[in-house]
Amino acid sequence: MITKTIKSILLIGSVVLTSQIGFAQSTSKVNEAVLERLVTTKLDMDKKGEFNDRFTIHIFQGSNQEASSVQSRYDALGLSWKSELMYDAPNHKVWIGKYRSRLEADRALLTIQRSFPNAKVLKP
Repeated sequence: MITKTIKSILLIGSVVLTSQIGFAQSTSKVNEAVLERLVTTKLDMDKKGEFNDRFTIHIFQGSNQEASSVQSRYDALGLSWKSELMYDAPNHKVWIGKYRSRLEADRALLTIQRSFPNAKVLKP
């Protein structure tokens, strides 16, 4: 009885070991030049704000003329964050910046709310 149990355990163990070896991942060396280029491209895109899943600050929503006026008023403040005029039927919206984290967006919001008290942080 004990020998039968030992044989079963050994059989199961050898099957598991064989399957692990057969399905194991193979590794290959990563080309460091390609990796460096990809990282540099990602950092450049990140700095330019080319990712759409970032936080932004919403300061106005309304007609095209009013939105353009608000955008001009914001741009006249000379703040470092870029303004963007978006159209989402039926309203035009003015959004400010693209921030990587909520903390970064909240810090900018404190500055922007001095001139636009109804501003709020969005994650589009």
